[in-house]
Formats: sequence, C-alpha cells, structure tokens
Amino acid sequence: MNRKNQDRIKEYHIKEEKKRKAFSDWIEIVTEVFELTVALIVMIGFIINVIPFLKDMPSLLDNSNDYTFHVFLEHAFNLVIGIEFIRMLIRHTPGAALEVLLFTIARHMVLDGGNGIELVFGVAAIAGIFAIRKFLYVKSFDPGSEHGYQWIHVDEQSIDRETDRSDNKKEDKEE
Repeated sequence: MNRKNQDRIKEYHIKEEKKRKAFSDWIEIVTEVFELTVALIVMIGFIINVIPFLKDMPSLLDNSNDYTFHVFLEHAFNLVIGIEFIRMLIRHTPGAALEVLLFTIARHMVLDGGNGIELVFGVAAIAGIFAIRKFLYVKSFDPGSEHGYQWIHVDEQSIDRETDRSDNKKEDKEE
C-alpha cells in the first residue's frame, strides 16, 4: 500500500509539473507575440517617418540653411535608432541593447552638443560601451553575434565540405 501511495504522489507531482510547464510556455509565447507586435508597430512608425526624411533631401542642396541639415541629421539618427531598437526587440541579445545605447549617446553628442563636460561624459560612455563589448562581453549570451541573423547566413564549414565534395567528384570524373 505504501508503494502504491508513493506512485500516486509521484504521478500527481509529474502532472502538476506538466501543467506549470505548459502554462509557462504559453505565457512565453504570448509575451513573444506582444514583443513582435511592438516591433511591428515601431517598424510601421519607422516607415511613416522615412517619408519626411526623403522630403527633406532636396532642401539639402541649399547650403545657406544650416538648420535644414540639422533637422535632416536628426531624422537620420532617429531612423537608425529605430532600426536598432527593432533589432533589439527581435534579437534579445545584450549586443543589440548596447548598440541602441551607443547610437543614442552618439545622437545626443552630435545633435545636442552641450557643454564640454557633457561631451566628455558622452565620450566616456561610448568608451565604456566599447570596453564592455571588448572585455566583459560573453559570446554565449549572444548566440549568432558574429553574423546576426542566422537564417540568412550559411554555415561556412558546410560550404567548405560541399566544395571539397564537388572537387572530389570532379577529380573522380577526370580519372
């Protein structure tokens, strides 16, 4: 009887664990869908924001207005930051977050300028990001960090193997 009760308790715990796992998997899927929805909304905003950017381009031919160039740069930086933000939402990597921070700091330094102390802090922040990337960054946290989107890139070793196979077949045919 004791063995039978232990088996029932074990089965009960297994069923409860499966329920918790299914629920947590469902929550994870829902949050990923929400993140992708936000990324899609940001992308739509990005596409809408490209139109004024393109409209400002002909006014750049007039060299007498520095303000026009400043507005053009502001639009360009905002678009780049938007692209990096969309990547960050999709990739979920520390490298993507660092890139967003890098472009945001660079935008502030270039467009707003500020006093000398703000520029020094901006340069220090950018140097800190590069130092983090160089010395504290762990590649295992960022799968596919060398190439970005894995579905675009083909494994180089498999290309080498295919090339070797085709070379071997050619040699066999020649003999």
